[in-house]
Amino acid sequence: MKIVVPAFLIMFYNLLCQAQTLTRSQAIADIDEYNKVLREVHYNPFLYIDAEAYDRKVDSLKQTLDDTISIKSMLLKVSQLTSALNDGHTMPAVVQPQFKADFRKPIYFPLTVGDSRNGKLYIIDSYTPAQIPSGAILLTVNGLNMMKFYNDVLTYVGGLLPYRKQLALGLLSNYLYDAGVTAPFNVTYSVDGKKYTTTIKEGVILKESLAVAFPQFRGIDYSFRLIDGKVGYLNLITMGDDYKRYGRFFDSCFTTMKKANITTLTIDLRQNTGGNALIAHLLISYFNTKPYALSGGRYWKVSQRYKNYLVSRGDTGNSYLRQVNGTIFDQRQCGPQSPMFTGNKLLFGGKIYLITGPQTYSSATQLADAIKQYHMATVIGQPTGENTNDFGELYRFELPNSKIQMQVTTTFDLGADCNAKKNQPVMPDHLIQVRQKSPSGSKDAVLEYIMKHVN
Repeated sequence: MKIVVPAFLIMFYNLLCQAQTLTRSQAIADIDEYNKVLREVHYNPFLYIDAEAYDRKVDSLKQTLDDTISIKSMLLKVSQLTSALNDGHTMPAVVQPQFKADFRKPIYFPLTVGDSRNGKLYIIDSYTPAQIPSGAILLTVNGLNMMKFYNDVLTYVGGLLPYRKQLALGLLSNYLYDAGVTAPFNVTYSVDGKKYTTTIKEGVILKESLAVAFPQFRGIDYSFRLIDGKVGYLNLITMGDDYKRYGRFFDSCFTTMKKANITTLTIDLRQNTGGNALIAHLLISYFNTKPYALSGGRYWKVSQRYKNYLVSRGDTGNSYLRQVNGTIFDQRQCGPQSPMFTGNKLLFGGKIYLITGPQTYSSATQLADAIKQYHMATVIGQPTGENTNDFGELYRFELPNSKIQMQVTTTFDLGADCNAKKNQPVMPDHLIQVRQKSPSGSKDAVLEYIMKHVN
């Protein structure tokens, strides 16, 4: 009996196959388009890598392409190119819309992996009843050597090495998905030198896997509590656009401290990857009235492509639009400026500690830089994950064939000291080395340090 397949189903199947794979020529065309955009809009893509060395890397990568390539594999290939620039902002978007059919499926790896000590990955938490003890060494997942895979992931993330390590661990589940590793998971691990194997039948949804690196995916933007009736602990995880909401939160924090006669405040930026710098100005207004600067301004690459991008977003009055394409728009503004927010009735005059770490990034690095540069607090913890002089101001676009969402920076932002030659992160006044990731509920060495120094 002959089975007749409706034409629309054949078309749908063909479209589905096209959506999942690329031909070699399509993949090369996407790589060429990315490089074209990069050279048009980026301030200086070859600040940290020689242009010829980068071109050789591009040619070498093209040689590795098969006749057909999956979108997920293409995503990892492009990530290798973006990471070579050592610009942690220029990269494929973490969440790719073309995979949205999988976002709510419990197929993502459910174990949280801690730092790689002595060439080993340590399991620190699990979202499933897998009965794998915290501290076990993760060996393989579905036959994949996880230490080797982790080292591969380090080549997909740009920026400073501590930041790359932090993101590689936090987004390990996401990169496993891109590599085609989904539930069920056959996991091999070791405890005290003895190997064990277990099968985890179900994983977690995308939102839960991303929350390992970005707690805001669980709806957590900030938190506040009093510690032992002595210290106000403000954990600022995000810097969103709704400054009024953040203002209400800050009001509640400083009101609570005032009523409880708290004279020591700790601001934690260790999970803060940045956002709206307006929130930094707003927070500073609660403990500073003197002139300061978050940054020394920026150099901005001018391109017609980015002009069109600004106009499409409704920004038709930007002075950038009047600049000559191909030039650098000098927007340096060195030295302290008058505070953006004044007259705060909840002004705090006590001791302030600011905690930073390798995931303190972008606008959060600017906040930390300003606080240290203008002596508003004692900075403790680890260096920020980004240099005080670094790239910014994203241009977002889509590759034509793979539909991979990309982002490329357009500016070079200067630190609060306006020293364009400086090439280092915000360094803490007191360095406290901790694991890259620790089990939930474990002691916090940085907070313990603070509590020991509170009167």
